[in-house]
Amino acid sequence: MPRNFLRVWLLYWLAVALLPVHSLYPATLAALLLQVAFVGLVGLSFAAVWVLAGPRRLPIVGDIEIAGAVSIARAAMLLSVVGFVSLAYDRVVVQGIDYSAGVAVAREQWRVLGEERDGAPSSAFSVMGYLLGSAYFVTVVLAITQAKSFSKRERTTALVGAFVLMMANSALSGGRSNVLLLAALVWSAFSARRALTLRVLMGAAIQRMVLKGLAFLALAYTVYIFYERAEAGGDSALDYVTDFLPYLGLDVDPGFQGTLDGGPLSSLGAMLVLAVSYVTHSFSTTAAIIDGPMEDKTIVFLHMATILHKLGILGAPDGDWFLAGRLPSLPGALWHQFGVFGFFLASLCLGAMAAGARVWLACQPHRLLPLGVYVLLDTTLLLSPALFAGDFLSFPFVAGSFVMLAVGSRMGRAAGRLRVALTGSKSVTAGT
Repeated sequence: MPRNFLRVWLLYWLAVALLPVHSLYPATLAALLLQVAFVGLVGLSFAAVWVLAGPRRLPIVGDIEIAGAVSIARAAMLLSVVGFVSLAYDRVVVQGIDYSAGVAVAREQWRVLGEERDGAPSSAFSVMGYLLGSAYFVTVVLAITQAKSFSKRERTTALVGAFVLMMANSALSGGRSNVLLLAALVWSAFSARRALTLRVLMGAAIQRMVLKGLAFLALAYTVYIFYERAEAGGDSALDYVTDFLPYLGLDVDPGFQGTLDGGPLSSLGAMLVLAVSYVTHSFSTTAAIIDGPMEDKTIVFLHMATILHKLGILGAPDGDWFLAGRLPSLPGALWHQFGVFGFFLASLCLGAMAAGARVWLACQPHRLLPLGVYVLLDTTLLLSPALFAGDFLSFPFVAGSFVMLAVGSRMGRAAGRLRVALTGSKSVTAGT
């Protein structure tokens, strides 16, 4: 967990340094120091809790598995299919969104209709779709971590089926967040068992090729969405990139600008730069936050607060901060929303919670809920260079799926034990 956390931040800073773009905001050194402080505080509190709890090692892959993992994964897939069908029915039939002009146009229609409803649910099908549609994330985690429970065919089927559902849901919303969320969650799942590697999990070369092919398709979809949005706006790919980068707080380096001749390879290269810059522009946003005004706005937990508002539990959150729509990085968001003291406290709490989740999983590796808490907190750490993972559209529903399936599986096992006990007592009574 801490190693992957450090690795992803180092990769992030390397990408920021190597990309042929630069920040429009001057406080880049202060932004770097803030992010380094965040990494240091999280690592410090993680180490402190880990030492105080008594270092406990996670189990080696295949040693301890969750009972009924395959059945739970199948139930998760069934819930996801029901959720997707419900959401598709709501979008196409209830709301009348037209996907024939492309997912970018459909996404804009969906956004406008949502604003007209003031965020209220469009139908019960929409509610059901969101509640159930993200359960396939649980299938992915189980297929990766429960090495002995799944046969090769079952594992491949589960991962391919989950990928198809992820792509279908992404196309339905016209977004890319599920791709990034799933990638982080897969990385976290591999860290939940010691000695778990792709070669161990997928012994056959053809299986590894299939997974790598799926990863390439996910990357291609991410780039395709940029092309779709450029076409929806009537821009060429190159114009879209050069117009969109300043919105992200970035400008093209002069050397790279000279290579943009409008040809197919030039446009593809520009789109790839934009795709990576879309994640790493949070560094530029953090620089803007350092010099920007302090506001009483909601950035962290905005999505959850919005959900609670729709349920009538909270008032409407105000998320209209001065760079709303940009990725702030988690340390930047904490600094802007909570100030210096809140930044330090939240960073320390996050590290302590992550260490606690690892200890819990090490103590109870046979249960689904500790595994779910571990991968979700690790995913939060991995996505912290971009934003708070809890504000991804699907994240609360992924967490809810882990809880729902964990409770359901325990109730199922309890009912099974009760049935066996009752059957056994009847047999004894009959015998006497």
